[in-house]
Amino acid sequence: MKSHSANSQSRNSQSRFGARGALGLGLLILGLVAGVGAVPATAAPASLTAASAPASSAASASSASSNGYVALGDSFTSGQGAPPYTIASGACLVSRYGGYPTVTGLLSPYRLTANRACSGARTSDIPAQLVGVSANTKLVTLTIGGIDAGSNVIVGACAPDPLAPACDAAITASLASLPGLVPVLAGTYAGVAQTLTSARIAVLNYPLQFQPGVSVFGDKFNAGTLLLNQAIQGAVASLANPRVVYVDATQEFGNHGIGSRIPYIAFNPADLAAPANFHPNALGNSLGYYRALVNDGVLRRP
Repeated sequence: MKSHSANSQSRNSQSRFGARGALGLGLLILGLVAGVGAVPATAAPASLTAASAPASSAASASSASSNGYVALGDSFTSGQGAPPYTIASGACLVSRYGGYPTVTGLLSPYRLTANRACSGARTSDIPAQLVGVSANTKLVTLTIGGIDAGSNVIVGACAPDPLAPACDAAITASLASLPGLVPVLAGTYAGVAQTLTSARIAVLNYPLQFQPGVSVFGDKFNAGTLLLNQAIQGAVASLANPRVVYVDATQEFGNHGIGSRIPYIAFNPADLAAPANFHPNALGNSLGYYRALVNDGVLRRP
């Protein structure tokens, strides 16, 4: 649950964005649900960098420099659950319209200059994602650690039969890896902070993907996700760096897991191999991750 102060920040942030921000989010969501993208014609796709996107004026270039925003990490930040994907991103599966970085870049004071996140990324991939990122970047958001913890192995072992010994073995191995993952995560966040000395780094956690009680596998996976989130939170806390903040999106995704009436997680039971499965969909990215960034005060005007 968000703290009282976080709720206060939410009210302040909503007041700051005002009717314009609420209207923009509403129109964007309607467009995404309708499948039309609802992205202004002047907005550059998330895959474009500031260098490759044409600047309309010296003022806009200055704004991009002072409010530049870069997204890093794995498939939850690339927007894998919200196709279509940009052609340029290839196997990284960067959402063209529906990822939370695109929503953030459109509706916050920050302007997205690049989404460097990539499907399947591990902590060891973050240094490569940082190559070429402007030193003047003011905001970084990232999700990382799921693949390191073996989430893909768990899905592969448990989806066919949650009661199989292989499923329990995968979960046990993942849980055993978490204590060792904490310093790795801390080192990754510290590396980003040391590289981008002017940036605020928002580390988002992972939503609970299943509605409680929907399935044995779902309950097991949710329990593991909670422990992974604790490791992520612990890694952020260990740095004691005010520029590195932990963003808890659990409340925003609450009651919207797979099996709920309005799921924020993509899942196609007719195609269990669909790339979007088990990732935030367009609603999850806008009403889940983006709202968590707002509610935790990350998107205050710089």
